[in-house]
Amino acid sequence: DQFKSGAPDAAVVKAQAAKLAATAANLPTWFPAGSGAESGVKTRALPVIWTDKAGFAAAAKSLATETSKLNRLASAGDMAGAGAQMQAVGAACGGCHKKFRGPET
Repeated sequence: DQFKSGAPDAAVVKAQAAKLAATAANLPTWFPAGSGAESGVKTRALPVIWTDKAGFAAAAKSLATETSKLNRLASAGDMAGAGAQMQAVGAACGGCHKKFRGPET
């Protein structure tokens, strides 16, 4: 939203980029074996998240790579670079969501 505003607040972008990078680094731990629908927990995660571990790991690594780049750019105060990097972050998010996340119910 900061970049869509046309005048991103560098402090907000820096803080949020750091959060995104930290969250992305932890993503691979969010779906341990047995944490799917069989656990009784409502989840949008599709069963493939547990059966295609290599694919999920690759998607998670892509997100971590792209958010790390975003964090470096934002930390350096490069708002133009960070704004451009958001396209890569969005693509990494979308790539994972398309394969591993189901629709809202």
